[in-house]
Amino acid sequence: MPTRQFFMKMTFLLALIFLIDTNRAIAQENPPTTPEQVQVGVYINDIQSIDLRTHTYAMDVYIWFRWTNPDLNPAETLEFINPADLWGTIVDPSYEEPQTLDNGELYQVLRVQGRFARKMSLYNYPFDRQILEIVFEDKASESQKLTYVGEGVTLNPRLILPGFNLAQPQLVIADLAYPTQFGDTRLSQPSSYSRARIEVPIFRPVATFALKLLLPVFSVILCALLMFLLAPTYVDLRINVGITSLLAIVVLQMTLNQDVPEIGYLMLVDKIYLCAYAFVVIGLSLVVWTARLVNQGNEAAAQRVQRRSLVIMTLVFVAAVTLLIAQGIIQG
Repeated sequence: MPTRQFFMKMTFLLALIFLIDTNRAIAQENPPTTPEQVQVGVYINDIQSIDLRTHTYAMDVYIWFRWTNPDLNPAETLEFINPADLWGTIVDPSYEEPQTLDNGELYQVLRVQGRFARKMSLYNYPFDRQILEIVFEDKASESQKLTYVGEGVTLNPRLILPGFNLAQPQLVIADLAYPTQFGDTRLSQPSSYSRARIEVPIFRPVATFALKLLLPVFSVILCALLMFLLAPTYVDLRINVGITSLLAIVVLQMTLNQDVPEIGYLMLVDKIYLCAYAFVVIGLSLVVWTARLVNQGNEAAAQRVQRRSLVIMTLVFVAAVTLLIAQGIIQG
């Protein structure tokens, strides 16, 4: 009986040793993989020629990488996601081969010059806030093998962007899983890549652009007010003032629209011009009404209509434009 118990214990012990060795061999054949971390930093040297009509802008930036795995070279496998013209994008490495730092890390710096694109929302133009961005990822290694770690963005302190103010830029790192396997039947699931996004928020000076936007429109509206200041008997002169003001607004809007793309929604500036159109058209309608009152011999009633229309329409126009501008500034 003791001999039987001894053999049972030995059998159990051998089986346990066999299972441990098997699991160890499997672990050695399939070691747990951790993605190689690549440190990424950015210096924004310059920004030029923002083109709203084509939703493009030119940027000059330095991007540096630090990593430890000699089998990788993220500076060579870098791929830009949002170039406006890929053929015109210049990527110039600072070193022919990655440099080895004192701590054993590999190091490379790229100077990138080119035009990039981002669809810009113009609902609140010209008080809109835009984000200029450069987006890139590693085209050779998925996020399970390589992941970016951001070191931040430094902005050239002498950088000036005419017509815009610059806010604090940032470097955003996130994994992106593509919703397709790109026809590769070897993949069991869509690929995921570590993606870096350089974001530079910009906005226009509110006071300057409010003056540039409102001064021409208000000048035309002031001229249109002559429809209510002239005597009701000057019908032809008052109608000429209204029609001239209407044509001036059309020309101003056409000139302004040359700087923006064809879009399917109303911008803030379009709404302000619509208010100006409404002011002049309603004014012309009142001219016709008062002219009829004069023909009926009721000139005093015509003068009362003009005075009331002058006050009410001016207040409504100023209130509507002020509300639109305040809403545009808040929403940005």
